[in-house]
Amino acid sequence: MDGHEVGDEEFLDIAKDPARARALRKSLQRLAGSGDETVREMAREVLAGRVGLRQALRTGAYREALHERAEIGMRAYEQMSAEERSIAEAEGLRQLDEYQEEIDRERAERQGEQGRGKRGGPAPHQSRGWQL
Repeated sequence: MDGHEVGDEEFLDIAKDPARARALRKSLQRLAGSGDETVREMAREVLAGRVGLRQALRTGAYREALHERAEIGMRAYEQMSAEERSIAEAEGLRQLDEYQEEIDRERAERQGEQGRGKRGGPAPHQSRGWQL
């Protein structure tokens, strides 16, 4: 990537929750390193914010390349045993939980930084030791 990359919030309208939005962004990051030139280009354009994901999916060459990749993935999934599918599903859910924990930590850190004020000391509105 060459500089700016969109954040998770770019994918919330599609993914519907922050952990899935992060998973989608990370999947696009993996695709940006793909050996398939068309898929790589699409992912890089979306991550750079030059094209939205929905718009990319309506672009013929991108849609076809992603459709081919999806078919390969579906064939692999269909060849899995029930146990392998169950393990893959559990891993996917574990990954979503991990992303949500990351998001929660990042949010708490941002809130902590805002509460310290500009110079790292307590913000002017803090109690400075008194209680109600």
